[in-house]
Amino acid sequence: MELLNNTTSDLNISLCGRIKSNPDSASQTFGDICTKYVAPTICVFGILGNSFSLVVLMQKSLKQSPYINLKALTVVDLLALIISLPYMLRGEYSREYGWLWYNIHIFIPLVNWLTATSVWIVVLMTVERYVYVKFPLRAKSQLGRTGTIIRIFVVLGITFIMSLQKYFLYELDPVKPKYIKTSFAKSRLSYILDISLMVIHHFIPLLVLGIVNFLVIRTVREARNQRVVFNLRNNQEGGWQRDERRFTVTLASIVILNICFVGPATVTDILMLSKLSGNFPVMISVLRQISNVLLWFCLSFNFVLYCTFNKRFLQALKDTLRIRRRRRHSCKSVKSYEMTFLRSDS
Repeated sequence: MELLNNTTSDLNISLCGRIKSNPDSASQTFGDICTKYVAPTICVFGILGNSFSLVVLMQKSLKQSPYINLKALTVVDLLALIISLPYMLRGEYSREYGWLWYNIHIFIPLVNWLTATSVWIVVLMTVERYVYVKFPLRAKSQLGRTGTIIRIFVVLGITFIMSLQKYFLYELDPVKPKYIKTSFAKSRLSYILDISLMVIHHFIPLLVLGIVNFLVIRTVREARNQRVVFNLRNNQEGGWQRDERRFTVTLASIVILNICFVGPATVTDILMLSKLSGNFPVMISVLRQISNVLLWFCLSFNFVLYCTFNKRFLQALKDTLRIRRRRRHSCKSVKSYEMTFLRSDS
């Protein structure tokens, strides 16, 4: 995902493309609301939700290969939100060299890498889910935990290599506290790479997610109709089949969320790479703010989806809460016993 794309070194334009030449403009007010209030709120919610999701996903009952993908997705989204929060709270408005360095060498490249990885992990889960649904017996024997971990690291490596160009787009002016576009950023090669990455991280994932998710839903419906024909009830199904069907519903919700919230970013990037970006700067600025907020929301909503559509995750969540309550209760019992013992001695 091109979270922050085609920014300039002029201090009148922020990293997110907001126009700052007119402090009273509607775009300035809208950008301030998004960056100062909406985005940090979503980010904090996402950090808390993803942190708790990771704790639940570490339970022994969620060790199967599909949940390894969910763990990777949760970690990647959590890291992206953690890196984004300092930028929202301080980095965007600071003109100190330390924060400027953080913005162009940490925030822009790493967040773009992590958001691209998040999208491709969802694509990987969707393809694996189709194999599980279409060929359940073969998938159960061949798509194991080791293969899933290897595929995740391959995705991490490929997306990192493709995001390396973000490190060479800007440099700091040694005289004034501002960004300067490098010669590489102004070159035709950089423009070609931007278009190529937009296709790789936007169009291809959206196309694959749309087609494969449709095939998964159709296959699940056909299997359900066959169960009705053969009078197979839920209590006659194996536990593995029920878990796989529940995970399929969870994945479908994640895919729909990505399609809905990645689409605006795709449209915005197309406009920014076209000639319209110079003719309608205010419109591009507003669209960039909206698409960024939607992307952060997409990174932050995993916990709600897991709790809503995955009964196994919800059961693991309840078990986690019970364990914590038991530990607190045991600690209180020990403390009360110690106090009673001391009183009896006195």
